[in-house]
Amino acid sequence: MAASAQEARSEGSSGSPDSDIVVTARKASASILGSAVPITVYPQSVRVFDQRQLEALNTTRLDDVLDLAGGVSRQNDFGGLWDKYAIRGFAGDENAGPDILINRFSSNLGFNAPVDTATVERIEVLKGASAALSGRGEPGGAINIVTKAPLAHPHAAATASYGSWNSVRVTGDVGGPIGKGLSVRLIGVGEEHDSFRKNVEGSRRLIAPSVSWQATEALRLLYQAEYMHNESTLDRGIVGIAGNARAMDRRTFLGEPSDGQISQKILWQQASLFADLGSGIGLELGGSQRDGSLRGLGTMVDFGGRGLQANGRTAGRDRRYHDFSWNDLTLRAELTGSVHVLGLEHDLRLGVDRVRHFMDFRLDRARGTPTRPILLIDLFQPVYGQALPVPPPGLSRTESLRSESVYAQDIVRSGPFTLLLGARWNSFRQNVTNRLTGTANLDTTNRGVTPRAALSWQVGNGLSLYTSWGESLRLNPSDGLSTFDAERSNSTEVGAKFTALSGRLTGQAALFDLEKRNVLNPNATDPFVKTQIGRQRSRGAEAEATLNLIDNLYVTATYTYLDAKVRKDANPALIGTPLSNVPKNAWALFAVKDIGRASVGGGVTHVGNRAGDPFASGYRLPAYTIARANLSYAVSDHLKLRFDIDNIFDTYYISSSYANVWTTPGAPRNVRFTIASQL
Repeated sequence: MAASAQEARSEGSSGSPDSDIVVTARKASASILGSAVPITVYPQSVRVFDQRQLEALNTTRLDDVLDLAGGVSRQNDFGGLWDKYAIRGFAGDENAGPDILINRFSSNLGFNAPVDTATVERIEVLKGASAALSGRGEPGGAINIVTKAPLAHPHAAATASYGSWNSVRVTGDVGGPIGKGLSVRLIGVGEEHDSFRKNVEGSRRLIAPSVSWQATEALRLLYQAEYMHNESTLDRGIVGIAGNARAMDRRTFLGEPSDGQISQKILWQQASLFADLGSGIGLELGGSQRDGSLRGLGTMVDFGGRGLQANGRTAGRDRRYHDFSWNDLTLRAELTGSVHVLGLEHDLRLGVDRVRHFMDFRLDRARGTPTRPILLIDLFQPVYGQALPVPPPGLSRTESLRSESVYAQDIVRSGPFTLLLGARWNSFRQNVTNRLTGTANLDTTNRGVTPRAALSWQVGNGLSLYTSWGESLRLNPSDGLSTFDAERSNSTEVGAKFTALSGRLTGQAALFDLEKRNVLNPNATDPFVKTQIGRQRSRGAEAEATLNLIDNLYVTATYTYLDAKVRKDANPALIGTPLSNVPKNAWALFAVKDIGRASVGGGVTHVGNRAGDPFASGYRLPAYTIARANLSYAVSDHLKLRFDIDNIFDTYYISSSYANVWTTPGAPRNVRFTIASQL
């Protein structure tokens, strides 16, 4: 582990060394930086987890990784059906979350299942402005997943794990060259699990093939795909009562077991052509296509008078049938250039892209009234199996989105200075047809330019100072009843990066100020009804340090302070209220030490108290601190055994919430045993 991180640093890049990857030109193209400039002088806060760091954490999802990213906080994830985070206090789209990219292509249009790390080569978290290059604009930052590509040598690996609540997971990864310049790779995942939550279970099936072809010295092709079938009980958690988020038993399920499971199916494909045009000029033509669906029943506690009753013991529920399907296509053409002009190094990137997205959205819903709630359930002694109504039509609409963009980025280096300049022109068009009301052509159109500028100064050996600024533009989608103004934002930060001990100690720190206007906010009695917040602001500080002694020790730590609140709004009750699920203080620590063939590791995560909803109700989630540990032993060069224990002290904590009636408890103490082999 320690050696791998040092090796990655020596590459001056953000991930694992790419020398084994056939399509080497993909290195900068797939990176959120859009450049091979070393992170130590890149004028923005960047946190990267390469494949060996992911293996050290032994994670299967993004959550455990992003706890160490700094400034990233968990948000409501719709009962675990998708990834949802806030970066530096801002959570992005209510459903899709912040900008989550796969190989720099947008990946969170629709309702996609959580990312599986079996297919991940590295995870990049870019803090601050990124819209000029990445497109959809979040001032807090963006998350980029770089997926595993074919290798230039034969390889095979497999893992099998068994853990608490009958969690079984098997993965396989095999590939290598099959002809001159031609390599393939195939990754598979099978997973079954119950839960500490009663009557909750799930499964996952994933297959991810990829092919790369070095047609000539100057022409390279890469195709990657992933099909995932995810099944999961829709579980909206517990109910906070009288302001106490932990009033209920964290195991209690408030849905209906007979509803079965939600089924998610996602197929994404990406293809890229890399052409070396000579004289430092390159061309990439790329495309990303995704089809997805989410279908199934779910029963959950309702809002307002329809939900938690005055006795604090019973709650009314609604029952829903979800039938969502979507497809999207992104096409991109990009010219790159590494040129010298007047003694200055230029790393240029010029491109155009086009996005087309379509969704068919149907939600049938059986719901009571504030005075006559239905499907009442005892929160402390629930009884299941009552007569369940067939949900009548509730929401039914189609949505189509098209966008076109032209963008440019230039990273100029001269001596100790690195200057980044970029801009993107965006044009967004959305059309929504409400099939129930007959309202057609709810059109939303937005256009604008999102500029970006940043500068770093390498003061001396091991220390650089930087400043960064940028603007963002995001389409606010129609809810089928109204259209909304575009969300606009800006981001400013100043920071420092350092290296010491011959590069074995690295770190960065930043102060930042972010602001968003025209943010959509859900209604306190019906989350499908939206209003538009006037202005939100997030200010704070981050610090991160990593010690990597190449022989046997790796330690990384991060701390974040955030002051994120509503600054202006037509509703005076919201002004000054904190943003939902965003703690003022959060920190995390993780360490691994090798002792011969054995390795001992562990970590601690602390999250401060947070607002539990966006409604200015005063509902708060308590602070928590949880610890984890692991022990592994290499039986041979090809076989390793590992034991993990999470939440060592069995802390009852709340990981996130949407509102008091949808509060998600974190998992109690749990263990996992893993066998990993490779050839």
